[in-house]
Amino acid sequence: MKLSFIVATLLCFNLQAQTNILVSAEKISLDKDQTVSDVDVIDAAEIEASGESSLVDLLADRASLYINSNGGFAKATSLFLRGADSSYTLIEIDGVEYNDRSSVGGAAILEHIDLSNIEKVEILKGAQSVLYGSDAMAGVIKITTKTPGKYVGANASIGYGSYDNKRASFSTSQKGKTMNYVLGMSFQDVEGFSSYNEKRAPFAERDGMNNLTATFKGVKKLGSTDQLMFNVRGVKAQSDFDASTSDKLDYMGRDEQLIAGVSYKKRIGDYWIPELSITYNKSDRLSNSFSLSRLVAETKKVELKNPLYINESITILNGLEYEDIEASIENINNKKNYNSYATYLDSHLQRGAFKLQAGLRWSKEKSLSDQIVWKGGASYRLFENTFAKLNASTGYKSPSLYQLFSSFGNEQLRATKSKSYDFTLEQRFSAFVLSGTIFQNEYENVIDFDSTLNKYTNTFKSETKGVELGLDISTEKFDLSSSATILRAFNKSAGSDGIYLARRPREKYYLGLKYKFNEKLSLSNNYNYVGRRENSDFDTVVLSSYLLVGLNLNYEISNDQAVLLKIDNALDKEYEQIHGFGTAGRSFFLRYNFKL
Repeated sequence: MKLSFIVATLLCFNLQAQTNILVSAEKISLDKDQTVSDVDVIDAAEIEASGESSLVDLLADRASLYINSNGGFAKATSLFLRGADSSYTLIEIDGVEYNDRSSVGGAAILEHIDLSNIEKVEILKGAQSVLYGSDAMAGVIKITTKTPGKYVGANASIGYGSYDNKRASFSTSQKGKTMNYVLGMSFQDVEGFSSYNEKRAPFAERDGMNNLTATFKGVKKLGSTDQLMFNVRGVKAQSDFDASTSDKLDYMGRDEQLIAGVSYKKRIGDYWIPELSITYNKSDRLSNSFSLSRLVAETKKVELKNPLYINESITILNGLEYEDIEASIENINNKKNYNSYATYLDSHLQRGAFKLQAGLRWSKEKSLSDQIVWKGGASYRLFENTFAKLNASTGYKSPSLYQLFSSFGNEQLRATKSKSYDFTLEQRFSAFVLSGTIFQNEYENVIDFDSTLNKYTNTFKSETKGVELGLDISTEKFDLSSSATILRAFNKSAGSDGIYLARRPREKYYLGLKYKFNEKLSLSNNYNYVGRRENSDFDTVVLSSYLLVGLNLNYEISNDQAVLLKIDNALDKEYEQIHGFGTAGRSFFLRYNFKL
């Protein structure tokens, strides 16, 4: 009765102010209130206030996202979105797919994505294969760098922290009569700590890393109706690493990635804005562990998007895609090629308090059967500030080149298929927003390694389901952001039904508190709890839960200067994300931002 009374009382509040948050993850620009999908948006102000320098650290606090690394700074990293495998989530930067096609599952190299010059990160949850194809079966993380001409001037930062962590960045944005551009560069060098848990090997060597990232983004107006946009991002990183069983003195990896894109957009009347884009992604990985190996992958993609803005209530998006992939499999001389064609149709309809989205995609991939997937969603404003959303979609994940053509490959593999459902209820109040989401994902024909046959097969089934709860409060002096994720990720294969999938925590809770002393000084206190989880499919280790506490102190010296002090793992908690690998103890980072 008490709970019912509290809920009823909260529902009586009215929202006094709403923020205008633009979402572009669905390939057209929409106000967040217009989209039916479950999307989480992290804007530039939040990225800056977090004090994080890498995408991995920024995403660690978000609901239904769990990230683990093989031992600290820039080590091999996995991301589980609503319990799905890393290779089921597409990473896109400025419209260019960032996934590495030479890796076993084709997942992105997450550990080297620097946050310098990033304007927005959008997390689109649920199967998004209708718009993005194979690699988006669990969702999409869309990264947008700063808009040319929006932040005119030059900015820089320098920082130093624990583990001899040195970092510097620079960016400049200029605005001209016909062309705007943003140029940025960042560098980080860390001596680090042992990737193998130092508690298990007290005299283990430190495993450092360095990262150099350079970006350029330009927009050129061609008359009053045409626009040309081009972007380039290059990353060169090097990192030492260990095995989970022992400290290794000579294990080293070098990663280089270059992505580039050019798009031409033309406005034809008030209703039609076609856009042609050409993108390129090259990854080059060198690793020295058991032996020296090098793998290279190149992806070229052409896409024609045709958004039709029929009127204020109806938007239709149709598109055509062609993608060509060439990648080294197991060694540099074993190159394989793969291509695909696709067409899609997506529509948004709004009538009063009701919104509807429906989409369909057909894909034809080399040597695989045709794929047809769909997506449907609806949103309804129940009361003035109460909203309900319902989404259902199907997705697919094609076999990677490694799974098809390596020495363990199987050219008879079929695509993994999924069904995704989620229901969200959101209540807005005068100062805060309360939301709850129920989700379920079913995966069949999952590709797994069969040790008996010594090759990959489609013998696996899995299911992930859970609940996400969120509460955000914002006042003049005080902000609170909190989330809770309850996840159950099960193997549903014959003989293994009911076994938990490895490295997916059963519970994950986050609480962030921010107090603004005045316009210049603020203090943030963050709590992140991660529950128990199985370590691996090949052992019976269950990893213990842990709670991490962090502090951020932000001080704006002037309009042109600011200082941030960040303290991570303030309680000096001992824990492992993966059995055998080390994690950072109490550490600090001090950063100075200034305008030139």
